[in-house]
Amino acid sequence: MDITVAQDTKPNVDSESSQRDIPAESQITSSTQDTGAPKSYPKFGKLTASFGDPDPPYEAAIASHALHNEIHGYPHFILREHMIRGLWSKHGYILTILGQELAKPEDQRLKWLLWHDRDTVLMNPQIPLDIFVPPEPEFNNIHMLVTKDRNGLNNGVFMMRVSQWSFKLFASALSIREYQPEIPLKYTEQSGMEEAIKRPWWANSVAYVPQRWFNGFPPSDDSSDPQNQRKPATARPGSLLIHFASNRDGLRPERMARWGNMAKNRTESTWDKPLEETGYVKEIAEYWERVGKGESMDKINGELGKRSWEEWEGKGKGEGGD
Repeated sequence: MDITVAQDTKPNVDSESSQRDIPAESQITSSTQDTGAPKSYPKFGKLTASFGDPDPPYEAAIASHALHNEIHGYPHFILREHMIRGLWSKHGYILTILGQELAKPEDQRLKWLLWHDRDTVLMNPQIPLDIFVPPEPEFNNIHMLVTKDRNGLNNGVFMMRVSQWSFKLFASALSIREYQPEIPLKYTEQSGMEEAIKRPWWANSVAYVPQRWFNGFPPSDDSSDPQNQRKPATARPGSLLIHFASNRDGLRPERMARWGNMAKNRTESTWDKPLEETGYVKEIAEYWERVGKGESMDKINGELGKRSWEEWEGKGKGEGGD
């Protein structure tokens, strides 16, 4: 079977609006911003998939990543045809892109990849992906950043290092249903991935991080709910994106459209903030410092996730020194 790797670096967006909305270089921390210093940061790419006839809410969600890609220079790989039956094309496509990168000379490869399902809306294009990467060399053993929700692993959005480790992990996850059919895979490819990363050989190279960093769910519409600001799974203003994972009420397309319109209206959005006005920098530093001291990731994530929006944002204010 011939496999064509589709690379959408600029999904359809209004070019004039896109140019108008790009912040000045002084307003962002960008993976492509030239500071004159050697470029030691990871190089990122993004992957997603969307099959069948164009579905406007989902195409708009994919297009919401365009400005982020343009600001930071991220290639966006989009699978448009099934490679394998069911949801397993996700693993197949990840293996395709990993293999494509690993076949290049090392200095020409992408360093990390972000997978995002098509039901994610990019809310804050000013957040560069490299801020999430484990500090080096202390955490060179970490090859994957994932999140959990109440059902366990949520692989709607996650990050992986471009490495032999990642390639072997997805080959292993893809093979489980063939070689170990007795293992129940309740959530198909997600369960296959979860089963693989639980195994000792893989587990020590996987970091579970706070869900709202890059896989948070939309906040409740009930602003009177005092716990709404302390739900670990909920994205906060300033968060990178929102993942619309649940569709129990059948209203996911409507929610995606509403939040997508909010994301496009950058001048009035309370979500589109410079990195230094969010809590990301200090919170990420705190996370890795505590992991380095041997604290449980579940414990760290539980404590960080309970912070209210005000506490979270407050920890980012005053960045740049006293």
